[in-house]
Amino acid sequence: MDKKGFTIEVTSRYDGWWRYNAALMCGCFDAADQRIGFASAESAVAPAGANLTERPADVPADRSAVLETMACDHLLLYLYIIPHTLPAGNDIDATRPFEIELRISYAGRLLRTEKRTINQWSGASVEMRVETKK
Repeated sequence: MDKKGFTIEVTSRYDGWWRYNAALMCGCFDAADQRIGFASAESAVAPAGANLTERPADVPADRSAVLETMACDHLLLYLYIIPHTLPAGNDIDATRPFEIELRISYAGRLLRTEKRTINQWSGASVEMRVETKK
């Protein structure tokens, strides 16, 4: 089976990854730079401000957020990492930024993998253009 379109996957090995919601959305464009579609996905654990004391039992530690698009030439991706539970303490060493991994594939073929550093307090807002060819 041929898979068409982009697949964007966001994961993290950070123990506190459960404290963040991840939202992805994108506009899909053709070679003439005309928008031909839109896609979105999220991995939400809790509403912002929930201030949970531990990871909910139904949330896997290795969860991911996956966005799949229609076939297109390129896309404009927006990725939001939003804390719903802030760090318990304010010790700088204990609240260092953590990494997420972004895996970008097209038609089932991995195009690239990149790591992004996320501030534990503010999360992140990322805008990026993703093309089928590099």
